[in-house]
Amino acid sequence: MNQAWPEIRPEVQHDGPTIFVPREGKTQWWTGNPAWLPLSAADAPHRHIVTRAEVLSHHQCRILIECFERNREACATRDGDPFWSGRFIWQDALPAHEVEAMRIMQQARFLAQTLLAQVALPKQPLYSDTAQLVRWHEGHELTPHADNIEPDGRPNATPHRAFSSLIYLNDDYEGGETYFPGHGVRLKPRTGALVLFGAGPQYVHGVSRVTRGLRYTYAGWFTFDKIHEDQNAIRIF
Repeated sequence: MNQAWPEIRPEVQHDGPTIFVPREGKTQWWTGNPAWLPLSAADAPHRHIVTRAEVLSHHQCRILIECFERNREACATRDGDPFWSGRFIWQDALPAHEVEAMRIMQQARFLAQTLLAQVALPKQPLYSDTAQLVRWHEGHELTPHADNIEPDGRPNATPHRAFSSLIYLNDDYEGGETYFPGHGVRLKPRTGALVLFGAGPQYVHGVSRVTRGLRYTYAGWFTFDKIHEDQNAIRIF
């Protein structure tokens, strides 16, 4: 069973987050307008969401963006999904010569894993799952979802995930805010900022529509299931 953050309570509190409860027949977690949610900087302190400013420098973020663009045609996943096809590259799919970019990503997810161990205080070993570089085009948005369960309670394609991480690689675009309706917050991107949160219904989240420009992110996940550990995560570059 996935562990929740220590400050999360199993019921709705007036001074705490709304916990979305899966139930049979439910098809959506939340149908509100993300623009209703207060906008806060992604690198500002939040009570229930872990954020860190300038985890990566602007220069390091630019290296990752350029790495994505260099390898997009050859390495981006194309699985027929019209939403995701051609828009992300798994970290372990990058060619061996991209050592500089791989080193940056490896350091970033090691830091994320270390912070999770300090904040979530897991009672069992935590492993790094997959990680990816992602490009979001103008018009793209992502409806509210949990990273390990469907709204009707069925496991999704990645039920082993326990925690999620996100690093913004740029902020020169409009829209594209990560929002958490249960926590009543919408995060304005900041280049190099890291956001960490749980993968379950305590942290239902979405991405508002990108209205101008391109949004680049480095996303990763963590699991208690060693079977799903990314072997690439334990390499030194």
